[in-house]
Amino acid sequence: MSVYYEKTLPEGYAEALVIDGSDRKLLPRLSAAGAAASTALITAFVLLYAAPRFRQIAAGFSIPGCVLFLPAYFLYVALHELTHGAVYRIFTGEKLSFGFRPPAAYCGVPEIYVYRTVSILSVLAPFTVFTLLYAALFLLIPGPFWRVFLFLLFSFHVSGCAGDLYNLGLLLFRFRDPATLRRDTGPVQTYYTKSAR
Repeated sequence: MSVYYEKTLPEGYAEALVIDGSDRKLLPRLSAAGAAASTALITAFVLLYAAPRFRQIAAGFSIPGCVLFLPAYFLYVALHELTHGAVYRIFTGEKLSFGFRPPAAYCGVPEIYVYRTVSILSVLAPFTVFTLLYAALFLLIPGPFWRVFLFLLFSFHVSGCAGDLYNLGLLLFRFRDPATLRRDTGPVQTYYTKSAR
């Protein structure tokens, strides 16, 4: 028996909440929250960093850098999902499910029910890992143009974590019982409690 997950839903549990990534009410809210966060970050960055260094950024302008942006973003998305998967794999050893269901890529462990602690670690891992990585790269990489490049990737990273942070909020404030279970198929997360709320 694992302290991190269950192979089958234990007796006495009931479905408490379903989060569907394609929900027509939830998706626009998460998208708007992500876009607002990204816009706020970019605005602050332009005012505090880019505008005072406009000439240096223009002088260091790189066409290959612009061409690389889209592949770099898709690489980040893949690594983001692999980070979710790494946490699941470490704690459960179970088969992972990867895919893309517009508008998002996903990673899940559809065959099991994970406890709250593993759920928190999984949803928080990409935000933490990549925020620290982008911060370190920003400090280490010379040249204002490449710092703009990194910051734009970082702002899209924050925007893309909206769904993860929403689930984190649920786990921290609504589902505080350590016995809470969560089934993550990737596109859909279902929460189970010992008594449905």
